[in-house]
Amino acid sequence: MPRFTILNDRRFWLFFAFALTLLGFPRGILLDWIYRTGSLADLNHPGGADFVTFWVAAKATLSGHAGNLYEPSFFSQAMVDQFEEDFDMRWLYSPHFLLLIFPLGALPYSVAYTAFQAIGLVAFASLGILAPRRCEMSLWLVFAPTTILCLLVGQTALLVGALFIGAIFLWGRKPILAGVFLGVLTIKPQFGVLIPLVLLIERRWLVIASATMTTCALVALSGLIFGFGSWRDFILNITGPQGDVLRANAKTFLEIQMSVYGGMRLAGFEPYTAMLTQIGVGSAAIIALISTLRSSARRYTKLAMLVTSTYLCVPYILFYDLAAPTFIAIWLYLGHDLEKRAGFALSILLVLMATLSFVNGVTVAMGFSAGPWVFAALATALFFRAREESVHAPERQRSHRPDKTTPRAGDRAVLANGSAAS
Repeated sequence: MPRFTILNDRRFWLFFAFALTLLGFPRGILLDWIYRTGSLADLNHPGGADFVTFWVAAKATLSGHAGNLYEPSFFSQAMVDQFEEDFDMRWLYSPHFLLLIFPLGALPYSVAYTAFQAIGLVAFASLGILAPRRCEMSLWLVFAPTTILCLLVGQTALLVGALFIGAIFLWGRKPILAGVFLGVLTIKPQFGVLIPLVLLIERRWLVIASATMTTCALVALSGLIFGFGSWRDFILNITGPQGDVLRANAKTFLEIQMSVYGGMRLAGFEPYTAMLTQIGVGSAAIIALISTLRSSARRYTKLAMLVTSTYLCVPYILFYDLAAPTFIAIWLYLGHDLEKRAGFALSILLVLMATLSFVNGVTVAMGFSAGPWVFAALATALFFRAREESVHAPERQRSHRPDKTTPRAGDRAVLANGSAAS
């Protein structure tokens, strides 16, 4: 086993990057986000930022008011009744998301917060089973900056990342389970925006069927329990007053955006120009993804391109939404199941991606968002990596094809027995 030294062990540099970013993140942005809805001195509500919306929605659902959550005035009053302030938050999630969280309304805030985050953390850490070194991969995922950030702000990102990565890594081996994951992933549908395209190109009909049935079952069950009117209200209000929070122009909100649209708005461009740029970059990402899928590139390069292209297409990505890209970055950086590890330049890019939640905080303090640039750079690198792998694909096929002078597995056993007998 090679000696562990600073100069030749990639794990050290990844650990160093994690430690540096966790210690060096601009604390003003992070602390404001965590404590704007609570205080550590209040055991009934010790911060957690976004989790307050989940808890209040769960309590309202248990009280029989699930259908009223999409009325801005009702949700605002529910927040005020609980915390004496609405924190400018609104309920933006679809009715079938309530199926996952409504039991939390029966628990005290601190217990509910801990249980919710524990489920997400276990789900995300469980992705380590996909790697050859399972325990090591799980540890990297647990201590990744985006994991720590998500635990602090009380968001769904770890669960969403686990569903996203679990689905795309398993749909070749366990298509029905992958489809179930995709069906549940519709609680955050923007992260599955490109998956139907990929499934159609790769003709994964069983995954499509499983995902469709799971989604329909969740929609039907939520409609039966909470009323189908809740779906009508969700669709109508997300494009109206309830969705104004998604279109907010406040500088503090744009500072935590990771999308092309958010980066353009932070730089001072008008919404129309920013959205046109978002559409242009997203279109280029889709073209690059299709080209990669139709090439002879390795499977993991294609999956990495899918994740990266998705994040270039979605106009609404916040600094805690990076669980899936973090997994991909760590996977490629450590060279899991790859014959050729990432080179020096790509390694730096992958480390930036694995720490992007915090790196972006530094660049925002300098006046720009690093998120779109890192995603675009990684997509470009993966595109050319796919082309290189396609060129060498015939060589890989020949190297895996036994020639006439190479004993097959059965022949080797016979030869070994013959040698022992002699």
